[in-house]
Amino acid sequence: MKTVSFIWDFDGTLVESYDAIRQVLILLYDTYEWPMDEDFVFDFIIKESVGELLRRLAAEHDVPFEELLCFFNREQEARDHMINLVPHAKAALQFTQERGIQNFIYTHKGATTKAVLARLGIDQYFTEVITSANGFIRKPHPEGINYLLDKYKLDKEKAYYIGDRKLDVEVAEHAGIKSINLNQPDSSINDKIADLSEIITIFGGE
Repeated sequence: MKTVSFIWDFDGTLVESYDAIRQVLILLYDTYEWPMDEDFVFDFIIKESVGELLRRLAAEHDVPFEELLCFFNREQEARDHMINLVPHAKAALQFTQERGIQNFIYTHKGATTKAVLARLGIDQYFTEVITSANGFIRKPHPEGINYLLDKYKLDKEKAYYIGDRKLDVEVAEHAGIKSINLNQPDSSINDKIADLSEIITIFGGE
């Protein structure tokens, strides 16, 4: 019998990395000597994503997107020590373990993701961790999720992508699975939660 499975986003969902991301973006603008409207930039990445911001900057300044992405990833990884768990993350993961819910991660963060998970003491909760190092097309393309669905024969009717951005809802929709999101509104394809403790409330009766 197939059971519920969770595919998690990383930054902003399981961990709080805003301060590190903020430092990196300020450094990026300074390095390229671009004027920075901090209110716009940080509102944009919360509503959209860092990747989308980098794509805009690449187009506006005629700089290769991959160059900006490489800069961002390198500098973010240098600040991995600043990353901490979001409230209720460990309790939610412990709950999934007790209920036999299988957990995966699909994130745009790089190969150091696994080291961060180990430092935070939650690496044991995940069957597989997919990062940018795996080379899948970036979200909202569903290639990474489809890989996990196929490899582990996950039931789409009982699979959820848990995230905090609009593209997280979109990638779930494109993969044909449900979405749980910390910021995006309730819809026919998404359940909005206030924090990760609601995972326990929602699935406590499963």
